[in-house]
Amino acid sequence: MEVQPLNPSSAFSAVDAEQGHWTLAAVETAVDAIITIDEMGSVEYLNPAAQRMFGFAKDEIVGKNVNILMPAPYRERHDGYLKNYRDTGIRKIIGIGREVMGRRKDGTAFPISLAVSEVHFAGRRIFTGVIHDISERRRAQEEKDHLLHQLNRRNRELSCLYRVGELVRPGDISPDIYRKVVDYTHAAIANATVSGTQLTIEGEVYVSEPFQQTPWFVSAPITVLGGLRGLLEVFLLEHPSGQDGREAIDGKQNLLNAVARGLAEAMERTEAEAKVIHASKLASIGELAAGVGHEINNPINGIINCADLLLKQVEPDSKARQFAELIRSEADRIAVIVQNLLTFSRQDKQQFSAARPCDIVDVVLNLCGKRLAKSHVQLDVNVPDALPRINCRSEQLQQVLMNLIINAVHSLDERYPGADPGKTLRIEAEQVPSPDGPMLRLIVRDNGTGIAPEHAGRIFDPFFTTKGRDKGTGLGLAISDGIVKAHNGTIIATSKYGQGAAFRVDLPMGGAVAPTPTSKPRRND
Repeated sequence: MEVQPLNPSSAFSAVDAEQGHWTLAAVETAVDAIITIDEMGSVEYLNPAAQRMFGFAKDEIVGKNVNILMPAPYRERHDGYLKNYRDTGIRKIIGIGREVMGRRKDGTAFPISLAVSEVHFAGRRIFTGVIHDISERRRAQEEKDHLLHQLNRRNRELSCLYRVGELVRPGDISPDIYRKVVDYTHAAIANATVSGTQLTIEGEVYVSEPFQQTPWFVSAPITVLGGLRGLLEVFLLEHPSGQDGREAIDGKQNLLNAVARGLAEAMERTEAEAKVIHASKLASIGELAAGVGHEINNPINGIINCADLLLKQVEPDSKARQFAELIRSEADRIAVIVQNLLTFSRQDKQQFSAARPCDIVDVVLNLCGKRLAKSHVQLDVNVPDALPRINCRSEQLQQVLMNLIINAVHSLDERYPGADPGKTLRIEAEQVPSPDGPMLRLIVRDNGTGIAPEHAGRIFDPFFTTKGRDKGTGLGLAISDGIVKAHNGTIIATSKYGQGAAFRVDLPMGGAVAPTPTSKPRRND
């Protein structure tokens, strides 16, 4: 645009002069910054708004290169832009508004909207820039973008939690479900900083695709009935830093915690349902055992009576008498076993009463004697008859001891499949002092395979077992723990893996009753 200089002789010179003063007043009072430069980039004018915006006084900036108002890298490139325009006439910013960065006198950079126009005046080329500080607009946009990002992230997380909840709601949790949980979690949490998601549960590991393990991760434990059962982890490509990094970590942590809780609750629900079903089955088995026991009693009594008649009719040293005595002995043993089964089936109705520790041990050994002999276990029993009686439910304590012996035999069979001199089981009891009064300490010790370190924290969990499917229910130690606690006692396991284990049961003697003298010999076979 070519602007002609004012001609004082013109009839309109007075009007033009008045218009020039009016234009100058408008520029001086404009809200936006206005700066003019020559074609070499030297500042010729800046209005008060520009002085306030950049922090320079007029005499500090006029005559200097305008790039003083630009941060790097704009400052280094500006002179080249001007030269390129002078040489080629190709416009890159003139007549086109754009957002760039400005630099204040104190060195701080801030976003600006810049519109540049070109004017030819008196044979000169002058560029005028109108500048608007868009810091607030940029902050508002960044906040809007941040909130939108947070909303999208929340939507992904809610979708993940809904899908995980639908997966585990039926309660039948399988490896395929674990893999889907990993996929859903990774999809909800994945971004440029995430290298993979991993779920470790029940000793099995499930990972996302793709997956890369790094030193930086966020994790959430999966805790079921107070025991650690697994871990959900998200690995990161770099260490998070700054406010954004901390917010991102918090978001990931919250999602992992929620997914881990969902898995834990589903596992607890599944195990509780299985426990109820199994308890119902056990109750039915108990009723069946009681019925069978009563039915067996009648023919056993008949066998005993017949054996007694034979004993009266045969010669004292005859072979027939030996057979008759063997029949009577085995029939008596069957009667004892049946009686103990009946006692077990009635344990829930039993009240606390005084019982001798040695009698409790004898009843259990009568029940499992054949099992010990079949496994060639060397039994060592040290339960003195002189131990005071304890106030207890004796049949329940028999069940505790039975469970400990069965577990010990299983461990011994694993380490020694056949007969071996080292295949030993020791049962011992003694009275020990405690701050709350005298305690009965019962220890069942074996030198079998012991307890693996990774299983040590779970051996008292319901349905946890290392035995095969047909060799154990995983309820023995859990029930034993409950019985001992109901007696205000404690049960503790110690083990050296590969060398054996010992279970120590401490029970309060309570109102101990003095033992009844007996000449009955103690077992040590």
